[in-house]
Amino acid sequence: MDPQVKWLQQQEVKRRVKRQVRSDPQALYFNDPIWSNMWYMHCGDKNSRCRSEMNVQAAWKKGYTGKNVVVTILDDGIERNHPDLAPNYDSYASYDVNGNDYDPSPRYDASNENKHGTRCAGEVAASANNSYCIVGIAYNAKIGGIRMLDGDVTDVVEAKSLGIRPNYIDIYSASWGPDDDGKTV
Repeated sequence: MDPQVKWLQQQEVKRRVKRQVRSDPQALYFNDPIWSNMWYMHCGDKNSRCRSEMNVQAAWKKGYTGKNVVVTILDDGIERNHPDLAPNYDSYASYDVNGNDYDPSPRYDASNENKHGTRCAGEVAASANNSYCIVGIAYNAKIGGIRMLDGDVTDVVEAKSLGIRPNYIDIYSASWGPDDDGKTV
């Protein structure tokens, strides 16, 4: 009714939503507590600053998760009952060259020095979505262990370790080598 008002319109309530960055619908999530801290696995994320050529999640999306692959870790043993390893543990891909038996468990002592093989096995084949710890790069692979670094390492020990079930084991992983400065050998 005011002569100063030239125009008016009845207001209607409109639906509005808060905008946020939407995550990649193809992104993979696991309930393992340390999954989000595994930065090298998240290098494909658009928000990540890390540089890695591994491209693990892209491989997983294509179905490469280690299924039907047997990996054996040649090291100081693996904890076959570890919650991250037990679901994928393969006793047929395991042996204790140092103890000459079929149990690749590390020798436990006060210094707890024999843990390297278990850590390597976890990086390779820790099972996914078990709410325990990490996710392995090949979380559906079968994992075995050959305990051979907890004693004298000779050519015979190395040869015997690499000769265990070659028609069954697909990959032998050895994260060790000669003790030198990187220039000698």
